[in-house]
Order: sequence, then C-alpha cells, then structure tokens
Amino acid sequence: MGLDQTEPRGPESKDSHPNNSGYREYRACGENKTALIVPPLSDAELLLKSNLSQHGPLAPSPSDAAASTANFWDELRYHARTQLLADSRQYTAAYRDVPSLPLASRDTSSGAGVYSDRASVPVVMAGHQPTLFHPGVWFKNFALDRVARDTGAHAINLVIDNDVAASRSIRIPVRDSAGRVRYETVSYDVGGAGIPFEQARIRDLRQFDQFDSAVRQAIAPLVPDPCITQLWPHARAAIRRCEIAGCALAQARHSLEGELGWQTLEIPLGVAVRGLPFARFVMEIIDDAERFHQVYNDAADHYRAWHGIRSTAHPVPNLGRDDEWLELPLWVYGNDRPVRRAVWVRKVGNQLELSDRQSTPDGSGSILLPADNRDSAASALSDAASPEFKLRPRALMTTMFARLLLSDLFLHGIGGGKYDQLADRIICQFFHLTPPAFEVVSATVRLPGQDRDPARAVKMESLHRQIRDTQYHGEKWLDGRDSQAQSLINRKRELLDEIPAKGNRGQWHRELESINDALAAELQTERQRMQASLQRLRLEETEEQILASRELSFCLFPVDELTSAFEQMLR
Repeated sequence: MGLDQTEPRGPESKDSHPNNSGYREYRACGENKTALIVPPLSDAELLLKSNLSQHGPLAPSPSDAAASTANFWDELRYHARTQLLADSRQYTAAYRDVPSLPLASRDTSSGAGVYSDRASVPVVMAGHQPTLFHPGVWFKNFALDRVARDTGAHAINLVIDNDVAASRSIRIPVRDSAGRVRYETVSYDVGGAGIPFEQARIRDLRQFDQFDSAVRQAIAPLVPDPCITQLWPHARAAIRRCEIAGCALAQARHSLEGELGWQTLEIPLGVAVRGLPFARFVMEIIDDAERFHQVYNDAADHYRAWHGIRSTAHPVPNLGRDDEWLELPLWVYGNDRPVRRAVWVRKVGNQLELSDRQSTPDGSGSILLPADNRDSAASALSDAASPEFKLRPRALMTTMFARLLLSDLFLHGIGGGKYDQLADRIICQFFHLTPPAFEVVSATVRLPGQDRDPARAVKMESLHRQIRDTQYHGEKWLDGRDSQAQSLINRKRELLDEIPAKGNRGQWHRELESINDALAAELQTERQRMQASLQRLRLEETEEQILASRELSFCLFPVDELTSAFEQMLR
C-alpha cells in the first residue's frame, strides 16, 4: 500500500496542496493573524471518527486478545493508553490543576453506546520541544484544547524532550542608539547546547531568575506588557522542582495555559516511553529489522527524490549498516553520558544485541535480548531502562508511536506535517496499517503594531526599473528636455531603426553604448536620488523582517493580544 492510497487529508487550500506522489506542501500564512489549519477544524470530529473506526482503543478481550494482528494492536494500544493517561495526569498534577475527565458517556466512534473506561475515551495529541517558541506553535496548543472540548476527548501535549537543546536564549527586536533595528539575544542560562533537553540541567540559576526582567527591559519600547510577566513566576517555581531548563519552560507555559482555562494534560516523551508498551512497539521493529531498514531507507530516498533534496540528512538520514549491525531509529544516552548515541542491533546466536557500539567499562550502552520471543524481549528491554540507559525514539519513530498507540488524532505543525507523510509510507509498507489521519495547525501572529507593508515591494520594483531606465533608456527621461540631449535621442532612434545585419554590428553597438552613457550621465543626479530612496526602502524592509517576524517568542506578546488572535483565527 502506498501513500497515495491513504485516507484523504481534507480539502485543499492555497497553503496546502497534494502533488502526484500524495505529498502535501504546507506553507506558513503570510498575513498577520491568519492560521493554517488543514483539514479545517470543523472536520476534526470526522477525522477522529475515521481514525477510531480503524484504530479504536478497544478494551482487550481475555479470550482472543492475541488471536489476530488486529487484536494485538488493540491490546497494545489499550495498555499504552492506560499508562499514558495515568502518567500524564500524575505528571500534570505535580505543578497545576488536572483537567476534569471528558464525558465518558459520549461515544465518538460509533454513535451508540458508551466508552467502557477512561482508556477508551479518545485522545487528541500535539507535541513540540520545550522551548519559548513562536505564537504559531502555541496556537496549536490552543487548538488542541478546543478540539478535545468539541469531541469529548482527552487533550495531551507531548513534550519532545529528547531533541537536542540548541540554545538557551531568545532573540528580541530592539533599536540601538543610532536608531537602527537589530536583534538582541537574551539568555536564560549559559551553555547546555548539544545534549537532549531532558539532560540539560540549569547552570546559572541567578540568570534564569532574572530572565524576565531582561526581556521586559529589551522589549519595552515595542511591547509594554509582554506575557513573560505572567509566565516567569511559574518558570522560577518549576526550575526549583526539576532543575532542568526545558522542563521548567514547558511546565511554566502549561501552568499559564491552565490560568487561561486551557484544559490539557502534558507529559514528556521521556516519561511516555517508559514501560512495556513502548518496548513492545520497539520489538515489532527489531524483530524484523532487515525489512524495516529497507522500508525506512526507501521512504527517505523517495521523499528526497520527489522533492529534489540533495542533502542526505534531510528529511532524515538513512539508517546505516555495518556487516551484521543494523542501525535503528533510536537514541540512547544517560546521566553520565548525556550526548545522544545511535542504537544498533545484531543477532548473536539466539539473542539480539542492542548497542551503541561504544564500549564502556560498565557496559551501559549494550544489552542482550532473547531473539525467540518478542514478549520476553520487550520485558527485558523495558527492565533495562535506567538513569544510564535511556532509550528514546528518533523523530519519525516518535510520531509513529504517538499516532498508532497513544492518540486518535495528532495535531502537527508545518514541519511535522511535511515529514510525517514519510512516516505514513513506513506505516503502510512495514506495519501494513492505514495511517491515522492528522491535522496540520499553525499561525502567523506579529507583534502589536508591526505588520508587513505589501506596497513596499511594488515601490522597490518600480525604483529598480526606473534606475535601470536612467542607465539604458535615458530617452524616457530626457525627451524634449534640451537640444543637446534631444540630438542624442534622435540619433539613438535612427540607430534602432536601422539595425545592421548580424556580423556587422560592432560600430553600431559602440555608438549606441556611447549615446546611452551620455544620456545616463545627464541623469546622474536623478539616479542617485532614486538609489537613495531604494536604499531607504531596503533598510525599512530589513527592519520590518525583524520587527514583523513570525518567529519571535510568544513570551514577547501581550497574553490578551495572543488569546484574542487565537479566538479570531479559530472562528
């Protein structure tokens, strides 16, 4: 089954269209306070019903739970969901009020009956790294709450804390003493780059505590009341609980969402993958690693070939092979060795060896699993988890686990929506399952009073043309101005009326260029004036790209401005 055979993703829009391969191209909206929601949010309940009809979280039957592939997935999904709900409620309760349970009497899957228990209530999920991201990402969390309310589902946000923490700062638009607009970088900690978020402990608590004051001071000329004021007290409390910068940022944002009335649960990926369900999912891949290897790499190659991508690192690198070793889409790291390392597998007799292939005295990067029983191997893999052996999925495996087992409808951002179509191919071709439909949700919101000027591009193009005309078509400006220029113009017209044959145009070209140069010299003052105007417009455009960027952190915006924009865009 190919990607073009999956369920349709909903109606097309100017920002999203399918091509002949079945890939959709998602683009951010250009206008302020506009959202990309594909399919429309009004279709969310239909998507949920469609996904439930194929992947519903049914309670396992003691008599036939392992009787078929369908029952295997139903049982695995049920246990994964039970663990997810218990862990996410416990995690969320550590720092904010836990949302009330959805109405258990509402049946979204069949139109009749009731859900048998909490784990059978649908789950709508989104996810992102624990950063101070832009408002378009935060809008996805707002939409998550709304979809769950409208469908009677659990709303759970998955904190992707196994990604590498690239920086510990945000960029803020400011004007310098000369009045020029530039970015100022304000940091909430020092160092920490190059290791996963869940490992990146705070290094400078004083700098973290003072971050909100530094942000307010920098953004004050543009925004007098940024929501960093409401956010950072939660962050200061959170950093003292967990001591991890990413954890504190995520908990602070989620606490603010609670104050705003958003009824969602939250769980870090590092918590969600603990236990038997994830280990059993991993064993489905390991037990048929050769075929998975081929399917995964073929899917990545197909995506690159279709989109003309030359880099072998995008959208994801191919999995490697070294003699009997096969690379898996997994990372391993630990507290003593926090840098992510690739995971490899090989069969040794009647055992499977998982290893990072980097020998250590304690052997923490390698484990042995029984090769003849997936359930026993999954139990051994689950039991192997420790502070020094943290097995984590890479990007595509994360979303496959989240979409196939943890949730019934996943809300992606633009990047996730693009690349998870690659995961759709893998789901089809390896697991022989119909990929669950997903939503793509993002938005463009700019700082108050800062918007793009569409007329500037027209002005710049017009000036480009006029400057070129003064250089090569001076007659458009000087015709009829004075007798000396007019004689040159008349001679140019004569030359253009009597173009010599090819091979005999040398002298003709030289005379024409001489006339153009003379006319251009007459227009030097006008040309310099227009070049100065063009330079001013270019400077304005550069400043606008900074001031009106959609990539600025949500914490720079007034919270009322954002929530009002979110409401407007959903309507």
